[in-house]
Amino acid sequence: MLQPTSGPGQEAGQTYESSLSLRALLAAAAKSLVTAFPAACVVVVRNDGAEPVVKVVGGCNVPPGWLRRLLALKDFPLLQAALEQPERVIERYVRFAPAGAARGAMPRPLSQALCTALAFDGGPRYALLMLAPPDPREAHPRLAALEQARLTVRAIHTAGGGNRVKTLTAIHRAKLEWELSVDALPEMVGLLDRNLRVMRISRTLERWQLGDVKDAIGKDLHAVLHSGCKDETCRLRGCLAAAGERVRDRSPAQFELNDPVLERELVVSLRPPAARGPETQASAQLRAVFTVMDVTSQRATERELKVLNQSLEDRVAERTDRLTAANQALQEEVARRRAAEHSLRRSMRELESLSEQLVNAQEAERKRISQDLHDSVGQTLSAIKYSLERAQELQRRESRSAAAPVVDVVIGRVQRLMDEVRAISMNLRPAMLDDLGAASAVRGLCRDWQAVYRDVEMQVEIAVEDADIPALLVTKVFRAVQEALNNVARHAAARHVIISMRIDSGVLAVMVRDDGIGFDSGDDPLTTVGSRGLRGLRERCESSGGRFELWSCPGEGTRVTLQWPVAAGQAARLANASLN
Repeated sequence: MLQPTSGPGQEAGQTYESSLSLRALLAAAAKSLVTAFPAACVVVVRNDGAEPVVKVVGGCNVPPGWLRRLLALKDFPLLQAALEQPERVIERYVRFAPAGAARGAMPRPLSQALCTALAFDGGPRYALLMLAPPDPREAHPRLAALEQARLTVRAIHTAGGGNRVKTLTAIHRAKLEWELSVDALPEMVGLLDRNLRVMRISRTLERWQLGDVKDAIGKDLHAVLHSGCKDETCRLRGCLAAAGERVRDRSPAQFELNDPVLERELVVSLRPPAARGPETQASAQLRAVFTVMDVTSQRATERELKVLNQSLEDRVAERTDRLTAANQALQEEVARRRAAEHSLRRSMRELESLSEQLVNAQEAERKRISQDLHDSVGQTLSAIKYSLERAQELQRRESRSAAAPVVDVVIGRVQRLMDEVRAISMNLRPAMLDDLGAASAVRGLCRDWQAVYRDVEMQVEIAVEDADIPALLVTKVFRAVQEALNNVARHAAARHVIISMRIDSGVLAVMVRDDGIGFDSGDDPLTTVGSRGLRGLRERCESSGGRFELWSCPGEGTRVTLQWPVAAGQAARLANASLN
């Protein structure tokens, strides 16, 4: 309110002594009061001792006719009461002419009148008279402001000479330091009066290029931030209005918005001033302390962090899904490995069983061949030997006529022996396999089987040529059909059997089907006792890259199907030629 006009020192002290007299201090106080309350009129009056009159010596917003006017105390009981009780603020509602009224025209509306007097030993008494239209909202702030003005004038006037200079210099320095501190803050900080108009504001306003600090004083906060905005639906206007209502109820308010005009994200906070002791002039007119923070970069960082966090969460979820899938695949692989191990163990057991059966079969075959050789070839050779010896003896005796019939018998026995040896050789490996091929050998096998088992009707459907079957599969195909027919003869008790061979889409399919007794498909016939032939069929087929299929049903017969991928026609013949 009162600022020094020069630096410290004796000359400066004299300047203060002359310029900052009690009358000058009161005039400055009057100006400050009118600044805070524009509708008010503040008059400075002086009373010399026991005189029954006072003289208007200054003020602010005083009607021209009142200056240097003498007023009788009897006409102004308020002035008289204040002078009789100095250091107090007297309040009454009286009728006075309004400020600015022309001289001689003095209508008398009702006004709130406040008066306080200051008295010092050995000098005149001064008083401040404040007149303003009645306003319930400003009645108490006016009283507090006048009390603060009186205390300030007394404090400064009481400090004599150099003490005034020191006091005002300290006040000015503290004010500058505080303003510099506030201006250095990144937030916009300021004070709002009781009408929510800007009283003070930091220079952040200028850094944001929103105008000059001096031009912002007296404007509402919306007009400061949105200069020239006429939009009644402006979101900032509505938020500030709602915050002002809360501050009027002495409650703090805060809101955040993304302002498209300023292109900033703002956090606006309004708080009522903290109560500290008796209410002063400043606190009486102060309604709120506001801060406006620019959180654009902070919110952008938060959004980036949120996006990054979401990205990390997505990556973690993706990695988790991958790990889960990998774990599931690993578990499935473990299960497959266990199944493969189980299958391998079963295959090993079957292989051991097959190896044992193979050895047994070899021994049985050797035994059969040995018996055939002993019973047939051996006995025939023995008979031939005895016949030849007899013929030799007869010839030695010169009985050639008797030896000729013996030689004829030997010749017949040799012929039969040759037939028996040929039969044994055919059972071991038919010559047609090497001379002609698998198709012809199978046809011959079927004719021989039909000649033995005449009560079984046989249907042969061989739609392939010998050249269509690769050399690697010739023996496999022949032995498969041979084993299947042996099983039909031993176990099926069938009346009808079908043998089929065909190539379809590069696949050689061999089928042997009967209408015999069959068996339950729920049991695994390959693992039961007496299934050596079927296991041999499967092993022989799968070892050469084929596929073995078995179907059977009790009372409906059995079907054995073997399939090998082959190249038909010329490709197969070329393959056979290359192998030969």
